[in-house]
Amino acid sequence: MITTTAGEQVSGYLPPWAAEDPSEADVPPEELAARLADVCHYREFPGQVLRAYSPGNSSVAPEELEVMSSSITCTPYAPAPELALPVVTVRVAGEYWMTDLDPAGVADLVAGLRAVADRLDGVVIPQLNDIRAEWTAHHTSGTGTRP
Repeated sequence: MITTTAGEQVSGYLPPWAAEDPSEADVPPEELAARLADVCHYREFPGQVLRAYSPGNSSVAPEELEVMSSSITCTPYAPAPELALPVVTVRVAGEYWMTDLDPAGVADLVAGLRAVADRLDGVVIPQLNDIRAEWTAHHTSGTGTRP
């Protein structure tokens, strides 16, 4: 519930999954529309932490990078009803975001990620194993040194 200093009250549904309660009192009446427009219910989901090199990192060691974190967001007082539906936002990495994903958009993302994982698992890993075996065979025989 948002209450103005003039006593006007606007209430709405607070979903049980929302991370914060946007309720507020003593809002100046002229700011009510802006406060309602700023109401956003959300729930965050962690991503996967990977170790990666960054162009801005002068260290020789990789740094931890969280990729593919996500959140469900809902702006109940959006200007159009279809914009008030909950959507998913995915933070790919750093400041790269995929926004406003409806269920089909999330499914497309999942399919794409599965395709990447399947390619890594079914194509890249076997070829890496073959290439490493070949490399090792050519660089460990005789008296030569290993690179």
